[in-house]
Amino acid sequence: MRVRIRRFERRDLDDIMEIEKKAFPKTPYSRFTFMFYAFALPRNFLVCEDEERRRVVGYIIFHDDGHVVSVAVHPSMRRKGIGRALMNEVLKRTGGKAVVEVRESNETAIKFYKKLGFTFKTRIPNYYGDEDALIMSR
Repeated sequence: MRVRIRRFERRDLDDIMEIEKKAFPKTPYSRFTFMFYAFALPRNFLVCEDEERRRVVGYIIFHDDGHVVSVAVHPSMRRKGIGRALMNEVLKRTGGKAVVEVRESNETAIKFYKKLGFTFKTRIPNYYGDEDALIMSR
């Protein structure tokens, strides 16, 4: 499989919504939210596209300072280096700095960020309503 990372295009929205609903079934972002970020952060809304199928298999949205708003990979495409490639693109564009919020129960994501050199900084109580967020940075 060959993939490429590129800027979000409006035609990507259906693929992103499918990924979002599967990755975050409790709290998926709306189409409006994604279009807001496409307008507000056009250089920092990236997708990973499977070049053969012409489908988006992951996305990341981040601020210039490295604060990651959201990152997700289609469940069928996980553990193939897509999340790492997206995060590495952010780190490349931000001088190696990034900050993420992650559900304290999301052990997979916490391990993933630790492998990328992130460390725990603080906790935000009830950030997700029913659960605390761990703030990790690099």
